[in-house]
Amino acid sequence: MKVTPVQQNLIKIRKVLANPKAAEFAQNTVCAIAVETTLKAAGRPAFIYYDKHANEQSKKYAATKELLYQTFCLGLFLGFIKPVKNFVYDKLSNWQAKKNPENKRKIDMFNAFQSQIDNAPNKVKENSLRRKLNHLLHTNPDYHFGKGLKEFSSIASTVFILALCAPILSQIILHPVMDKIFGKNKKHPTAQAKTDVQPTKLDKQA
Repeated sequence: MKVTPVQQNLIKIRKVLANPKAAEFAQNTVCAIAVETTLKAAGRPAFIYYDKHANEQSKKYAATKELLYQTFCLGLFLGFIKPVKNFVYDKLSNWQAKKNPENKRKIDMFNAFQSQIDNAPNKVKENSLRRKLNHLLHTNPDYHFGKGLKEFSSIASTVFILALCAPILSQIILHPVMDKIFGKNKKHPTAQAKTDVQPTKLDKQA
């Protein structure tokens, strides 16, 4: 049977979607946040810059600031999410293990299987183990506990990095960068626009 180009593309898409790594990527909190932040870094500055109703200088300033902030958030997130997530997961695992021996058994079971995946000798074995873990997560409730702790650790770490650390650190780091780009002694474009308009109103009143 002759395969059309459309069918070939559909087969490729099906292979990608059926890949265990693709499924894990779609379900992974860290990956989801990374994709979202990347889209924000690309989309928000573009929308601001191409706003036809905004002042040229103001939107240039706002778009640059948004681009720097979202890029900074992405770099901060990718740079620190793994150690922070692992730290939180270890703390939660130890707390739950001490709290209940049954919890310890479930955590150890999940960690042991995850360790097999991480130390797989080749890609074929790794993909096979990932498929097996995905199947176990749907069929064996004992694996839910460890997986849940891991995802909760990712969420808590994400909130800590993006909601707490990023705004504080961005104030320290990005303001000097913006001063370098737009000039330290210049007013914010919006404030400058208001200053420029004010004398005109006074002249009219006079």
